[in-house]
Amino acid sequence: MFDLGMVVRVKGYLTFRDVIGEQFYPFTEIEALTLNQLLDWLSSQLGQEFTDLVFDPQTNALSQHVSVLVNGRHYSHLPDKLDTRLQEGDEVSIFPPLAGG
Repeated sequence: MFDLGMVVRVKGYLTFRDVIGEQFYPFTEIEALTLNQLLDWLSSQLGQEFTDLVFDPQTNALSQHVSVLVNGRHYSHLPDKLDTRLQEGDEVSIFPPLAGG
């Protein structure tokens, strides 16, 4: 049996579904992976369309209009926010801005 290392599930919703879909990403030879590192890695793997959807073009920081959840919890409610270390089997969900009325 092969050791895939740490596997993280990434799901995109609504307009992000076409760019992200639902993927399982294995990370081998890595001791720790933060949410911020995962988002940067996804940007390098998925290209400019992902980057434009998720990051603010002025600051290159995560757009304030994008919701990122780790195992159902918004990253801003986690103690380490974007520096949260991901664990084997974690699910990261990415949502576009939602409008309501």
